[in-house]
Amino acid sequence: MPFELNQNTNWRLNFYLIFSGQFMSGLTTMIVQYAFMWYITDVLKSATALSLSTLMMFLPWIFLAPVAGVVIDRWSKKAIIISMTIGQFAGGALLTLLLVAMLTRAITQVFQQPTLNTIVPAIVPEAQLTKANGQIQTLQSLTAIIAPGLSAVLFGIMPMQWIILLDVIGAVFGSLTVLLAYVPQTLPQAEDVSFFHNMRLGVRELMQHRGIFQYSVLSLITIMFIMPGASLYPLMTTQHFGGTIGQAGIVETVWSVGSLLGGLFISIWGAGKNRFVAIFSSLVVMGATFSIFGLLPSNQRGFWIFAGLNIFAGFGLAFMNSPFMAIVQERIKPEMMGRVMSVLMALTNIGAPIGLMFAGPLADQFGIAQLFILAGVATLITAGVALLLPAVRQIDKK
Repeated sequence: MPFELNQNTNWRLNFYLIFSGQFMSGLTTMIVQYAFMWYITDVLKSATALSLSTLMMFLPWIFLAPVAGVVIDRWSKKAIIISMTIGQFAGGALLTLLLVAMLTRAITQVFQQPTLNTIVPAIVPEAQLTKANGQIQTLQSLTAIIAPGLSAVLFGIMPMQWIILLDVIGAVFGSLTVLLAYVPQTLPQAEDVSFFHNMRLGVRELMQHRGIFQYSVLSLITIMFIMPGASLYPLMTTQHFGGTIGQAGIVETVWSVGSLLGGLFISIWGAGKNRFVAIFSSLVVMGATFSIFGLLPSNQRGFWIFAGLNIFAGFGLAFMNSPFMAIVQERIKPEMMGRVMSVLMALTNIGAPIGLMFAGPLADQFGIAQLFILAGVATLITAGVALLLPAVRQIDKK
């Protein structure tokens, strides 16, 4: 066993202590991240520049995620989370090199997010995993609700340097809560093998769970088409609908409200007896809403329909993520969790850079609306394929 669990530990106390700190740290980080986005949207006004900045957030997942999994399974999880939290602030301080700043912050996420995902099954009882992931989704949605509007307001009244200083507060609070919480320690591995061997073990373990692996490939395809449109939300508002930066913030907030409602629903009632139904339904909802986005008229009436429908897209996103993450945490052996989680995230995030490489130039050439139609249709096709694959259809059956 890689963890020496303390049976007397109050898991709820540890869970809420850790993730309340991550909520504050994530909020300040996202405020700065949106400030970068508003700067690119307001000053550069280029779909290519906006896509490139988003690309910087995903490249580390391809090259570093498998290595991160090996580190997570071997090193202190407290040390990883605290150092990566501080690293996010350091990355934000590189204001003069905007793309470098976004790349640095993305590198910290490659190590931090899988580490948090491996801690959850180590401190939460298996019967509570789906609801616990729903609560995490709720906290992330709250962050996403507050950050866009607050960031837009701060962007209009103060220089970027002052906004970045908010990360200091978040980094300190997030580090302290992890430091105070009980996190099961990683025990030494029985054998000292190479990083590449450990990565192969992670890939092998993932492929033994056929439904999880096949759905990961489908997620890659979905993200490859969805992410380009999602990265261009601000320009969809300002260029296609003729809106403002404030309205772009409204759209991001509405999306996050939908995700919050989905997370709350899962945290209270779960995702049903067969979680595949929830996952499949979320793909259908996402595909339908994105298809409609691209067909809306390019005026203010179209914008408000666009903003309103995003509550359904956000709701669908919660049901696409939380149930699947709970299934993974239940199926994968604890001693392989870090490696599998990182390989899984690398696999699902490969699609984003592929799509983003073409998104900016295509949007500048043909228009942003066409990207949304393409994303919606592709997601609906992916949902159909998921329904036809027996292993994916039975992903919730042990």
